[in-house]
Amino acid sequence: MEQPAQFEGWAIIELFGHQREIGYVTTRYFGTACLFQVDVPELPERDSIVSQPQYINSEWVRSGTKVRKKGAPARSRMLGPGSIYALNPCTEEAALLAIEKLVGREIVLLEMPKESPQLAAGEGERVCSECGATPEEDHDIGCSFEHGGDDDHAEEIMDESIANVDAEQPV
Repeated sequence: MEQPAQFEGWAIIELFGHQREIGYVTTRYFGTACLFQVDVPELPERDSIVSQPQYINSEWVRSGTKVRKKGAPARSRMLGPGSIYALNPCTEEAALLAIEKLVGREIVLLEMPKESPQLAAGEGERVCSECGATPEEDHDIGCSFEHGGDDDHAEEIMDESIANVDAEQPV
């Protein structure tokens, strides 16, 4: 009797219904039925800094915001081949990075950066401290300075923000 093909390794599995599972995958046979067991490792609680403006817990937060991502226990899930759209083998490092970025976890806001405008790294370019947009760009949805294309208003806000920061800094 011929041995059926098996898969064992780290993978990102895309399922019908716009779902994903990421973890260590092994093939399991139960009589004539074949299932893929996906073992997702435990995600420990950890603090991190938001690298770009994003929507967290019903509000927009700026880059530089300190957050705590709650932990998630390890778990396993059995998948039938008929529910799988794609099985993408990958390295352990790639799988763990994808789990960190894509698996939904409760996020607690710890500390917001002060509201002064920031300069883009090394460019001296004016950037909105709320959403990271330059005066030439539209502000992100949810930004309190959202202007929907009114570039004169954006310039005005940026100029006012820069002037306030200059006034606050010691000479």
